[in-house]
Amino acid sequence: MSNRKSIFLAVVVLTLGTVAAASASDLWLHVRVDEVDGAKVKVNVPISMVEKAIAMVPQEHLRHGKIHLDDFSGDFSVVELRELWQEIKDSPDMTFVTVEEDDESVRVWKEAGYLKVHVVDGGHSNEQVDVQVPLVVVDALLSGDSDELDIEAAIRALVAEGEGELVTVSGDDETVRVWVDSIAEAD
Repeated sequence: MSNRKSIFLAVVVLTLGTVAAASASDLWLHVRVDEVDGAKVKVNVPISMVEKAIAMVPQEHLRHGKIHLDDFSGDFSVVELRELWQEIKDSPDMTFVTVEEDDESVRVWKEAGYLKVHVVDGGHSNEQVDVQVPLVVVDALLSGDSDELDIEAAIRALVAEGEGELVTVSGDDETVRVWVDSIAEAD
């Protein structure tokens, strides 16, 4: 598996942070990667276990369940990010961005309580990416103080939201799926 895919999987697991809610023990985070060459990755992690994994993240990246954006942002302030998010959240369901080129299209929109992204890259990789994030999860993520993203709050919001599809990627070389449900060992 490529370095890019390994990093993607690590980011998915780590950004799902810690869980304090009792119902977290009923939900599972699943990640599936199926490559054309036959390689497969199947991850089934109880969301409550992610709390234990987050403790292994070095403090310079994640402190007390929070990521400090000043470490990464450079080009934007957290205040600007929160203001932009407030505008998105307050807007009606609609498409915000549509980009169509010869072999690529991108659409970003808000619909029924979700922020959604759909990307089709018909170039070399022939990939399609679909992401849907509950608005309440982004709200919780941005609820941190000053320059912080609150991973713990985002996880609690994800648990409260319950089961659902988060990311799907399909292309010539692999398919990737990330979702949450109550099945311990999903296929």
